[in-house]
Amino acid sequence: MKKLLVICLIVGCNTPMPKPNGMLALNYPTPIYQPVLSDCPFSFDFNSLSSIDVQSNCFFSMSYPMMKAKVYMSYFSLNQHQIEDLYRDFNTRLFEHTKQEARVQESSYENANQEIYGRFFEITSDAPSNLHYLVTDQKNHFISGVLFFSATPNYDSLYPAIQYIKNDLRHLTESLVWRKLFFFEHWAFVHPSLAQHDDFLADEFFISDTL
Repeated sequence: MKKLLVICLIVGCNTPMPKPNGMLALNYPTPIYQPVLSDCPFSFDFNSLSSIDVQSNCFFSMSYPMMKAKVYMSYFSLNQHQIEDLYRDFNTRLFEHTKQEARVQESSYENANQEIYGRFFEITSDAPSNLHYLVTDQKNHFISGVLFFSATPNYDSLYPAIQYIKNDLRHLTESLVWRKLFFFEHWAFVHPSLAQHDDFLADEFFISDTL
């Protein structure tokens, strides 16, 4: 037994030793932010190194080809949906992507003056989606989002991309501005020169909630 111990100390034994999980070190371009242009009741800045697709119902997605990643975002008006139902649906989807032993790191962003309340949920294990997100003003607007990769779930290797996109979502939240939809009986309230046109009797446009 002593001889075996000495041999192991000198030449080493073939007993496999566990290796710590490593984070893949990748460098991505510095984000360049610009405002999104749409007719939706909100505006924000997005990373121009991604591509954004805004649909007519104000659902939108942000694609990151170099990372094979896509963020799907859904918008809901609280005039048509109950916020309690939206929170419940959000939590259901979150737990569907979370294994029993998985850890979920939660962080938040709050700007009471602008009525911006955002929450980020990062699943720190292999999961179909490692990042879930929501932001609301708690009275008119609710946006939820989820990140997917076109790759086999592996939290360690995807970690740099997850953090990069999470930073973009935080910037989106910080730059977010809610807009209200107002109806006017006459366009003269918008531009007096249009008062003479009888066909401009009703229309709609957005202005900032904070004005």
